[in-house]
Amino acid sequence: MTPATAETRDRILEAGSQAIVAKSYNGCGLNEILGAAGVPKGSFYHYFKSKEGFGVAVIEQSADGHSANLRRYFTDRSQSPLTRLRSFYAMAHDHYAEHGPTRQCLIAKLALETAQLSEPMRAAIKCGYDQWGLLHAKLLREAQAEGELDADADAEALANAIMHAWEGATIRMQIDQSIAPLTEFMDTVLERLVPSR
Repeated sequence: MTPATAETRDRILEAGSQAIVAKSYNGCGLNEILGAAGVPKGSFYHYFKSKEGFGVAVIEQSADGHSANLRRYFTDRSQSPLTRLRSFYAMAHDHYAEHGPTRQCLIAKLALETAQLSEPMRAAIKCGYDQWGLLHAKLLREAQAEGELDADADAEALANAIMHAWEGATIRMQIDQSIAPLTEFMDTVLERLVPSR
């Protein structure tokens, strides 16, 4: 893929991501996405085999971006492991506080909409969540090694519980149109799951 081709493909993915967040996967058409990307309508299939293939690519790009963000916080050796964990979620909380509770997570939105309808998209979403879980578990094992967290705790189960609680809080945020559920996650759930020692 040439740099120009890659740049055009990225523009289509970005336009598609924005359209999906604003509407839904099924609610936005290819013509709308290509128009927003400034790409000729007939060229979509030069970059993607199908709309489903495009959906998988959107998921993979978003998941990779979130993984990179997690790594940026989780590998900051200037802070203790649990401080890094809390710093990441504090950043996410503040992001929603700044941009408003209606801002949605692309992956979570696609999971609710497509997981039962498209096996390739469901698999891509699961792969993303699995990767994030591994990054969380690695950080929690580091916390155990440094004596911040009970050595007998199941790091993988705890990592999943943290992620599940956050996802639930973001869904409730959409329902309540308030970031209060995220604040409750920070003040109650996160502190209970990974209490300071």
